[in-house]
Amino acid sequence: MDEIDKDKAKTNPAAVFDKPADVAASKELAPAEKAKILQEWELDARLQDAAADEGMTRKAAEPGEKKGGVKSLLPEIKEAQRDLGAKPIPDDGAPTKFTP
Repeated sequence: MDEIDKDKAKTNPAAVFDKPADVAASKELAPAEKAKILQEWELDARLQDAAADEGMTRKAAEPGEKKGGVKSLLPEIKEAQRDLGAKPIPDDGAPTKFTP
């Protein structure tokens, strides 16, 4: 992998990393940077899940996918956060109510 664009990773992790485990495995990022990037990715995944639940996606669901054809990345993100010892967003409340 080429040098990581840290600013882009902090605002759009999916544009920089293929999967959440790649964030945890990165040698270029400090633990605090990894935790922040995974938290941003978690928020994005929660918003995508909410959109899929409300039918705001285009294709039909396939086996293993959420309604609306979107496979949730939350399990992978939470696993990467556990590997780092980072705290996920609390599960109480809507994802759009998140404030850091």
